[in-house]
Amino acid sequence: MSDSPDSAGSKPSGDEARFIRRMLMVVGLLVLLALLFKLTTVLLLAFAAVIIAVLVRSLADPIRTVTRLPTGVSIGLAAIAILAALSGAGWLFGSTIAAQVDAIANRLPGSLGELKALIRTLPFGGEIADQLNGGGSLPDLRGMVGQVGGYVMAVIGAGANLLLVVFAGLFFAAGPERIRDGLLKLVPQPSREAFREAANESARALRLWLLGTLADMVVVGVLTGIGTALIGLPSPAALGLFAGLAAFVPIVGPIVSVVPAVLLALEQGPEMILWTVVVYLVVQQIESNLFYPFIQKRAVGLPPVLTLFGVLALGTLLGPLGVLFATPLLVVALVWIKLLYLRNTLGEDIRLPGRDG
Repeated sequence: MSDSPDSAGSKPSGDEARFIRRMLMVVGLLVLLALLFKLTTVLLLAFAAVIIAVLVRSLADPIRTVTRLPTGVSIGLAAIAILAALSGAGWLFGSTIAAQVDAIANRLPGSLGELKALIRTLPFGGEIADQLNGGGSLPDLRGMVGQVGGYVMAVIGAGANLLLVVFAGLFFAAGPERIRDGLLKLVPQPSREAFREAANESARALRLWLLGTLADMVVVGVLTGIGTALIGLPSPAALGLFAGLAAFVPIVGPIVSVVPAVLLALEQGPEMILWTVVVYLVVQQIESNLFYPFIQKRAVGLPPVLTLFGVLALGTLLGPLGVLFATPLLVVALVWIKLLYLRNTLGEDIRLPGRDG
């Protein structure tokens, strides 16, 4: 009889212990998620370094295959080749593009003035133009100085982050397998092979996406430069460069790239505005119907709707860096969902684009 109270009291004690362990696990998970959210900028910069590493290895691997040189030497040659290509492009077109960018910078204030004057002719246009002017009051000089100082510090910080990303990318490129295997040690042994496959397929999808995106950016930049030159818009090379760079971000980039072109077209009247819009629409139709679907089919098969909402969601959560890296993040996430959840957990027959046919 004396054992029954002890045995009766031991069961609630065990349940309480399990409940406490579960609560501690939940609290620990929430703390980890909060910590990761605080470190989103660092994590996004690390992801940018991974993209740099993928780009360098995409060139270094063929060099190593052809020359039989060690991996480190091949990576060094690839980095030198990329730097030489960028330097050569800058030497050939740098002065022209710099002059045209300077011309755009000088023209845009006048174009903005014309836009505000046009807005004032519309119903309620005066109120809208006053809002664009900041309420019509002159900005405080000290505030302007503070803003300039803030911009300078932002540029310095961006330059430092860029150097960090480049050097980290070269470090990642030198030993991706070692870094991958080190991270896989955090995964339980039974699931390790599945995670290794997902990591390898993510790298392959990122490489295909990156190479296709770079080709897409070149096509958009060249077509935009040719189109704006044919209609007589000022600074076509600079506009083409801006459009090509903006093409890195799908959906949002094309919308942003047309803004400076339309502002420049304001100086030459409504007909030039119409022709400018037509040029950008034609370029985007060519890009979206011929090149971008090929890129997505070869990489991971991202649906356009998922890309749109992914860019909006990551931009809202993570800011400008989220918009910039939304598409490659979605590429990686979709590969992991397909392999780890749909194939390995649900047992679905999943075919990866470019690999399984």
